[in-house]
Amino acid sequence: MRLVDPRIGPLLRCAVRRILEKALLPAILVAGAALRVWQYSADTSFWFDELSIARNLHERTLGELLRVPLGYDQLAPAGFIGLEKITSLVLGQSDLALRFPLFLIGLAGLVLFWRTSARVLEKDAVPVAVALFAIGIPFIRYSTELKQYGIDVASALFLTNLALDLREAPTAQKCLRAGAAGFVVVWFSQAAVLVMAGLGAGLTLRWLLGRSRSLRPVLIAVPLWAVAAASGLWSALRHATPATLAFMHTFWGLRKGFLPQPFSIRGTALWLWGLVEQFFGDVSMLRYPLSALYTALAIAGIAVIWRQRREAALILFGPVAATLAAAALGQFPFRSRLVLFLLPAILIALAAAIDWLGAQAARIRLRQPALIALLVPPVFAIASTRPPYVVEAFKPVLAHVHDHPGDAVYVYANSFEALDRYGPLYGLPPGAWAAGTCDERDVRPFLADVDHFRGKSRVWVIASSVPEFRHPRNELTRYLRTIGVVRDSILIGSPITLLDPVGAELYDLSDPERLRAATSATFVIAPFPNAQRPLCRDWIRAAR
Repeated sequence: MRLVDPRIGPLLRCAVRRILEKALLPAILVAGAALRVWQYSADTSFWFDELSIARNLHERTLGELLRVPLGYDQLAPAGFIGLEKITSLVLGQSDLALRFPLFLIGLAGLVLFWRTSARVLEKDAVPVAVALFAIGIPFIRYSTELKQYGIDVASALFLTNLALDLREAPTAQKCLRAGAAGFVVVWFSQAAVLVMAGLGAGLTLRWLLGRSRSLRPVLIAVPLWAVAAASGLWSALRHATPATLAFMHTFWGLRKGFLPQPFSIRGTALWLWGLVEQFFGDVSMLRYPLSALYTALAIAGIAVIWRQRREAALILFGPVAATLAAAALGQFPFRSRLVLFLLPAILIALAAAIDWLGAQAARIRLRQPALIALLVPPVFAIASTRPPYVVEAFKPVLAHVHDHPGDAVYVYANSFEALDRYGPLYGLPPGAWAAGTCDERDVRPFLADVDHFRGKSRVWVIASSVPEFRHPRNELTRYLRTIGVVRDSILIGSPITLLDPVGAELYDLSDPERLRAATSATFVIAPFPNAQRPLCRDWIRAAR
């Protein structure tokens, strides 16, 4: 005689599975939010570009920030800069205060991504997509960095959701709201210009292919987005000097952000592959192992979504096509953080491919092992490179120097902004340190600079540098170690950037015998490599 109904076991398993399915997505969202809180609460140091933005906010009034191009070779949307200035007036100038709006926008981006993926993907693929976004290293990093890239992500997702709203029952009121939103978003995200262009093209192509009977989105929302995009482009050009635009074009051109010339089919195909692979393998992006595999999966995922929901694919990947077109025309670099706003669409495509492969594996009862295997590299990426993400760790380096008051301090040229901001907090007010020279053609001026400290027994040399300035920094270090002895040092690198580590070395330059070994004029140095970009801009030289 059976005391328990044999049907209870399967029913219990089914109930447990449903509870777990319902709890999975909220758990992923909470985990993603926790990672962003971890990043924000760490209060990491501003790095070079953030320091330059902070200087603009500190030195200018709100009116000047909105009217005049930013200084220090910075480009940022007027709305973003205005928001940060108001934040500084209300909450103060601290790092946490200036990052607070971006932190909130980063949390909003997490929710917006969930909504977008739920409207494009099959049900089982949504948790996969949200998990990839929640643990994505660049999304966590830029949820607190004092740059506009986190806003670009949230803006692209917001506009994409508006475009997806217009797929069904696109009333005139709904189209007007979508179009009006574009006029607001474009002042906070320069990338919104490309997003609206791509979304508008997707909606128009959808109608031309007979996927929509209503012409309202094409007649109302798309023209409004075109005007909004034009106004955003006008504002962006108005808030940039010709010198800054030229510098940026050179900077990103050297990083293969534009279509390579002369044109060739093979060269273009390799360039396109590299553009997608950068999302997965680049040190400043997702950092997945087996990046080529995930590149192929993402491309396959685009085909999967095209087959499953063609009209959604036209909208979702329209901005990708528009940005590619801009890069091919040499107008916008398809590179690194500038195209972070496209990564959510790439991850949705990746999730679609993973879900499709899982469905195929289910036929031989290997769905779970297949999904776990494909999710191991994304999990490994964040497990091996955990938050908080620091680009240039000035605060702990200056804290180390602060423990030795009274010493002379020499600051390498690219680091003076950090001393301006953080020096007073660590016992190094203006006048307590010397800013180094900057020369992009000759190393000897760097060596002559530190000759002023010959004979001193305690001299700290604080340095950080972009890769192009690695050579003079290395030669300066070699010279100092020839004429002196290192008594103490601290060096902190970053796993998410190609910038050189931030460091401080304490030199004893008082030994007469070592000082006789060389001078800045006689020291044998390696030739300065050809500078690929203008590093010693006028505002850096003026710091001297």
